[in-house]
Amino acid sequence: MKKVLFISGMMAGILLTFCQLANAQETTQAIRANRSNALYRHFETPPKSAKPRVWWHWMNGNITKKGIREDLNWMHSVGIAGVTSINAAIQTPTVVKHRLKYMTPGWKDAFRLTTRLTDSLNMELNIDSSPGWSESGGPWVKPSQGMKKYVWSKTRIKGGQSFNGKLPQPPATTGPFQNIPFQGRRVSNANKNAKKPTYYKDVAVIAFKLPNDDKTLQSLHPKVTSSGGNFNLTSLTNGNLADTTLLPSAKVGKKAWVQYEFSKPQTFQSLTVGILGGGRRFGRRSGSNRALEVSNDGKTFHTVLTIPTDGVGERTLTFKPVTAKYFRFTVKTPQPPPSNGASGMFGGNSSGPHGTEISEFNLHTGARVNRLTDKAAFRCKG
Repeated sequence: MKKVLFISGMMAGILLTFCQLANAQETTQAIRANRSNALYRHFETPPKSAKPRVWWHWMNGNITKKGIREDLNWMHSVGIAGVTSINAAIQTPTVVKHRLKYMTPGWKDAFRLTTRLTDSLNMELNIDSSPGWSESGGPWVKPSQGMKKYVWSKTRIKGGQSFNGKLPQPPATTGPFQNIPFQGRRVSNANKNAKKPTYYKDVAVIAFKLPNDDKTLQSLHPKVTSSGGNFNLTSLTNGNLADTTLLPSAKVGKKAWVQYEFSKPQTFQSLTVGILGGGRRFGRRSGSNRALEVSNDGKTFHTVLTIPTDGVGERTLTFKPVTAKYFRFTVKTPQPPPSNGASGMFGGNSSGPHGTEISEFNLHTGARVNRLTDKAAFRCKG
């Protein structure tokens, strides 16, 4: 029996090999027959429209004509069809003999060479809309013509009847989000006190019906307590992100907190929290130290979700509906970084943060968009 099985196996293997060779020959013949096919030709020799384009950073004026030629000739040789020239700095040191500052005669001459060389190589050339990283603008751009952010205000009204009144105007603050002011980082001392331009224009009024279970936190009348500081429900839920209250830090390894206590258990599924400053550097070094915790007895708490420390000053997060009597926003004080001279990179010294500035702590019974500010491209450091 073993011999029969062995011979059968060999025969099956031989037959399989013959079938594979036959299929390979048919495939080769089909390929040869299709060499005239446009799709095959384009796959074998991709057209320019299918070739990649790349960002090409001109960092802090470290530009030479020799370097431009070498860069473009190499990119062309490996099949890159186009470049986008991006002028940026990000504290890049000078590594060339003569730095070509943006829009100086030397810079313009170098860029003129770039346009001619890319044209001769049949490469596309784009340029970022202004020097910088991700924003368009400059002193020659009027505020009304520059990039904008969307701002908004909210008004709850009783449905089924006419509304006569003036809607509150959204904030016109120059800054990253809503009424959070621009902090002036990466701005020279000479420009710190310069008057910042402002611009506001109405775009739209949007009305929609709220679900019956979408109640305001104010209507549930929670008791507000904290481990320190002077917090009240109005300031924590009015959406004024520039009005902050300091939550003093707890001892290392302990948690500072702001708490809502309800007369009976309540169910929530979203959280909006506004946080400015106060130990951001520790969150980046050792993970998030902020969380939403719940309890039914006010003594034993468990974590519902961890709150990211990066992003814009306001964060909206969703979670599976949770029913509890006590809800806490907590900030755990981590070990301070070692005093090695590098702590200044994180905005302070090794003594640790004095506390966390909180502008908002709002719980929602209804649904919200998870990580709303991130998804709407408001992700800048708050």
